[in-house]
Amino acid sequence: MKTKFILAFIGSYLLLTACSADDGKDGQQGPQGPAGTANIMYSNWINQNWNMDDASTFKQMRVTDSHITDAFLAEGGVVLGFFRFQENVPFALPHQDFTNKNIRESYPVHFASNGEMRFVIQSTDGTALTPAEVNGSGTGINPQYKYILIPGGVNITGKKASDLSKMSYHDICKALNIPE
Repeated sequence: MKTKFILAFIGSYLLLTACSADDGKDGQQGPQGPAGTANIMYSNWINQNWNMDDASTFKQMRVTDSHITDAFLAEGGVVLGFFRFQENVPFALPHQDFTNKNIRESYPVHFASNGEMRFVIQSTDGTALTPAEVNGSGTGINPQYKYILIPGGVNITGKKASDLSKMSYHDICKALNIPE
């Protein structure tokens, strides 16, 4: 009985120690892949054009994009919108101007096979929007909009998609390798 116990103990010991961390060799490091943006898509800056609604308290611009589909959003795709009226001052949308009582927003509208991006400015107190509110008070460029489409399931340089909402436009462009 003692012999069987000793043999079982030795067998168990050998089983546990046979697979050590020193077994096997690491493979060679592969070549560095090309820089990429993990299938991230983005628009150029688009000049403001109230082609859908142009009321005194509500204005809306529609931009069609075949990448914004039910499937894109159902698979976790994320759409980010931006606005600028000065070359070096982009604002992430939504953006509320408390001084002038207006808000700018963007949102995707999706269908089974295609979709669109909509950009909106609206009065928050029911008064008519002034030209300065609609066009901004910057100099140098006309008001412009841009959007970024991030497919679901793609890890963005180790950051969670929710972290993007806390990043500035410049940081997002840098993280996603998007030219400004």
